[in-house]
Amino acid sequence: MTGQVSLTMIARDEERVLARCLASVADLVDEIVFVDTGSTDGTRQLAAQARDRHGRPARVFQFVWIDDFSAARNETLRHARGDWIFWMDCDDWLDEPSRHELQHLFATLADENAVYQMIHSSPASADGGHPASAAPQDRLFRRLPQIRWEGRVHEQIARSAARSGAILKRTNIFIRHSGYGDAELRRRKVERNLRLLECQNIEQPHDPHTLFYLGMTYGMAGRAAEAIPQLEHALELLPVRSRFRRRAYLLLADCWRLCGNLSRALDVCEAGISLFPDDPELRRLREEEMRRA
Repeated sequence: MTGQVSLTMIARDEERVLARCLASVADLVDEIVFVDTGSTDGTRQLAAQARDRHGRPARVFQFVWIDDFSAARNETLRHARGDWIFWMDCDDWLDEPSRHELQHLFATLADENAVYQMIHSSPASADGGHPASAAPQDRLFRRLPQIRWEGRVHEQIARSAARSGAILKRTNIFIRHSGYGDAELRRRKVERNLRLLECQNIEQPHDPHTLFYLGMTYGMAGRAAEAIPQLEHALELLPVRSRFRRRAYLLLADCWRLCGNLSRALDVCEAGISLFPDDPELRRLREEEMRRA
């Protein structure tokens, strides 16, 4: 397969949301590679019914779950045959404007080593337990042996892609996500992610991305006091212009607020604004903290 795109997915018990995802993307790609990590519902059967744009059925494989999302995602890369990898989760989907933009992007891909960022967008949950969010995420990349997923959870290809010399390209394509709307599902995800991140932090101490996600997840679990040292350590280690740094300031300021220290929360906001003076979220948070103080 030359110059073609493989859609790669991993899943476990996702029949509730999988059909919407596949309906939004299957007819745009040249191949569908689906790795199931132990479903007991109809996930594998639904995946097998999907057809790519050539009418070929999805290629469905099984993989034993080993508490490592990167291992499962790298299994999809082992089976993929396209020159480009586009990945989605089962609770992702594309709206019509993004479908058209993505179709155009696929049709104009050049013979180069590049990573395309798209915007991962989640709505606020109805119960107020998860705020709306929109963040860049590496979603399309060249299939090369040196580009592999890293990290047990909140896995990424950014570092291996950078080592390979990949060029980063940003797009305005939105990937819609619904994985945080249900309170019980959200609680289970947070508990799982926290367990995997704590393991990863033991295996790879002083990794700034692990520390960032560990702090974020402690915060999501309502454990703000435990989040603070993780986020502070992450800020000590993250590159000055890292996209994680801006978010780390936001999370750290909010944790100090939750712990009742508004003065410290304001100091963190000011430190963040000194590096990211035009960031609207940091400015909004500073205004809120000033009103509370």
